[in-house]
Amino acid sequence: MNEMQQPAGVYICDEVRQVMKLHHDLLSDSVRSLPVREQLDLQANRVLDAHRDGNPAVATHLKCWHPQLVGCSTDEVLGFPLTLDEARLSIAREYGFASWDDVESRGEHPPDPEFEQAVDALLAGDLPTLRTLLQQRPSLVHERSAFGHRATLLHYVGSNGVETYRQVVPLNLAEVTQVLINAGADVNATAEIYGGGSTALMLLLTSSHPAEANVTDLVAKVLNEASAY
Repeated sequence: MNEMQQPAGVYICDEVRQVMKLHHDLLSDSVRSLPVREQLDLQANRVLDAHRDGNPAVATHLKCWHPQLVGCSTDEVLGFPLTLDEARLSIAREYGFASWDDVESRGEHPPDPEFEQAVDALLAGDLPTLRTLLQQRPSLVHERSAFGHRATLLHYVGSNGVETYRQVVPLNLAEVTQVLINAGADVNATAEIYGGGSTALMLLLTSSHPAEANVTDLVAKVLNEASAY
């Protein structure tokens, strides 16, 4: 799902928009059909090249996920002597893997295309497509991402701890959340995000993106009414 495909009803912060622009050609269906480790290697090399060019779009990747750059300024990130191994580690951690070796061992297969399509639909606020996918394959609502964080579809409503380019907020997120719950989503399922044990509600309440889009309270109400904690 690239920047040009985003409808008007989706909130995207500037930092995420820059990341989407940086990787725009790597978010195509053809690249996303590659094994996970190949996809992430392409992204890591893009981050390294952009860092060498002084592109500030890499700052979001690195100051969130590089062990030595967490919380640093953009100038500090761009002044750091980044290596390919470090770029790989940062991308690995962003996608929920412990290390690049973890990517190599667990990322030999491509992500499931229908799961990925469902994530795209929910983040676009495309309720008809999301409902159709769930009707055609009801198990999707219980399945998990091929990436290291192992998020379910519902975890993506938190816009937190998953792929940076997917930290966007459809303005009808409360309706999207209700569709997933109606389809049988486990509101208290946990994902391997931020050390594990993260529920959708926890991710939602600690994310700036839904708050900036003014939907946090509405989505939290839907989750709470479904006995989320």
